[in-house]
Amino acid sequence: MGGRPFPVVLPFIFSERTVSGIKGGGAVMSQRKQIDGSGAQATAGMGGEGYYDHHSEGQREGIRQQEARLRDVVARLDLTGLELRILDYGCGPGRTSMVAFHTVLNALRERDAGVPADQSIVTVHNDLIGNDWNGLFANIAGPGGYLNDMPNLRVEATAGSFFGTVAGAGSVDLGLSFGASHWLSGQVRIASPGSLFFCDLPEPARGEVAAMADRDWTTFLRRRADELRPGGWLVVDGLGAVPDADDPSGVCAGGRKLYRALWRVASGLADEGRIDAGLLNDFVFPVYFRQSDEARRPLEGEADLRQAFEIVEVSNDLLPMPTEEALARTGDVKAYADAYAGFVRAFAESTLVQGLFEGSTASAEDAARLADDFFGRLHALFTAEPHAHGFEHQIVTLVLRRR
Repeated sequence: MGGRPFPVVLPFIFSERTVSGIKGGGAVMSQRKQIDGSGAQATAGMGGEGYYDHHSEGQREGIRQQEARLRDVVARLDLTGLELRILDYGCGPGRTSMVAFHTVLNALRERDAGVPADQSIVTVHNDLIGNDWNGLFANIAGPGGYLNDMPNLRVEATAGSFFGTVAGAGSVDLGLSFGASHWLSGQVRIASPGSLFFCDLPEPARGEVAAMADRDWTTFLRRRADELRPGGWLVVDGLGAVPDADDPSGVCAGGRKLYRALWRVASGLADEGRIDAGLLNDFVFPVYFRQSDEARRPLEGEADLRQAFEIVEVSNDLLPMPTEEALARTGDVKAYADAYAGFVRAFAESTLVQGLFEGSTASAEDAARLADDFFGRLHALFTAEPHAHGFEHQIVTLVLRRR
């Protein structure tokens, strides 16, 4: 591998609150009940074998935009403990996570007082059991990894949903989560004819999805309050939304044009009988993009969270999107369609397979062929209408300190 040897074997740390029924080497994840009660998880994890890593430049750019915030938080970390534990919630296969950890570890090394020579630094990676863990470990130890950034560095992994407990009580000094907190805890099945995106739903469906998202967000914050040490920090971002009177939904939600394109492709396949129309009319993509007031609501309205967290910052920003910038710079429509369709497939495929394709086909092989057709049509749409479906990279960011 080059550099110093990989430190220690990386064990999975399973929590009773996130995983149940571990038998014969398998694991069955316990999930929060969704609106229709079927309990399927929102995603099986990001694409493996390097696919997600190759198509996640937008996510990495989002983390680069957080560098100043991360450096400011690192400058304020308490370094008096025997070890410093940094946990990334929703790490994925790792290339995005590497950007965050390089920034944090470099900022630690550059602190005026420095890190005590005898202090261990523990980096912890959390994601669903279905994550590409081999890809993550390869990224940590590979040429773009952070393994040699600091001495006294130990790496751990904890597998399970971040809607449950994934670390010991009071054990985390710095919690990070980038581009993951907008996912809901499970698949959503609710009458939604004409749309698969939360902000385009009619009432009362839109309000019911918003209520589910609020419960999930409150749960996420409570689990982090349990896990952070007094004085510890949490930096979390996810796709966001801002008011927009000119949009039929009333908001500019990140990626709104993309999700409307997904509906267009899916409804076309349903018209041809390739996707079950009943499934599609009850399918909502299991994400929710919060406005700033929605992100603050449980922190200000729930007594335990008011007592647990100091709100340092809540912001909603429109960030650069590499695919859109490249199209504007080069005018290369084919490259744009290749990159954009790959970006979408990397994060969306498992959700669409579970929620639409498997229920519309007779076998896993047929579902895979349907996925190929779906994303092929999406690519064709991006090619034919390259300026109509661009991704608006609206991000809501919170910086919180544990009291």
